[in-house]
Amino acid sequence: MKNKLEIKLKNQKQSFEILEDSLFVYLNTLKHQLEYKIPFEEIKNDIYTIRSKSDKKEAFLYASIFFNIVLSLFILLENYKIDLIYVYSLIFPLTLVLTFVFNEINKGFEEKHIESSKILYFICTKKNTNEVDVFIKFLFEKRNAYFKNKYFLIDPVLPYNVQYERYIWLYTNKYISENEYEVIKEDLDKYFNFNPNNIV
Repeated sequence: MKNKLEIKLKNQKQSFEILEDSLFVYLNTLKHQLEYKIPFEEIKNDIYTIRSKSDKKEAFLYASIFFNIVLSLFILLENYKIDLIYVYSLIFPLTLVLTFVFNEINKGFEEKHIESSKILYFICTKKNTNEVDVFIKFLFEKRNAYFKNKYFLIDPVLPYNVQYERYIWLYTNKYISENEYEVIKEDLDKYFNFNPNNIV
């Protein structure tokens, strides 16, 4: 679904769901085990990316497996008098595999962060980067639509200056375009007949 995103990377999991007025976040990652809602008011426009390292325990596990295999090979060599050339022919490909694994672990992965009142980031890999970008774009669209539905109207009860400040806030936070701001301001001015003596 367009309003849901699930990310899995090895033993890490993230899930996000866009609700009517907020974003539900579930994080079960190396750094966080959290679950909460972030209201749209607390989600900013700023996005930044950082590179995060993979779990070091994983590297130690693979290194341990490698050395155990090598040790087992030497024990077999001693017990069954196997020619040393066969052991070396097995160690070489194992070393290549271990080098590849360490390289992948060392590269880590990217995290795409959105500035907000609570922790909000997406684990990005080559496979899911496009999916994450589409979800973030849709999140911003839903947030902007929420604010437009809530504040982008003329209220006959509220004073002119309160409504005017709302439209300025919508525009400066990029929830509405410059053209939309001009249109609503003009409508507001017409509604109040733009008489400075009547502005409270």
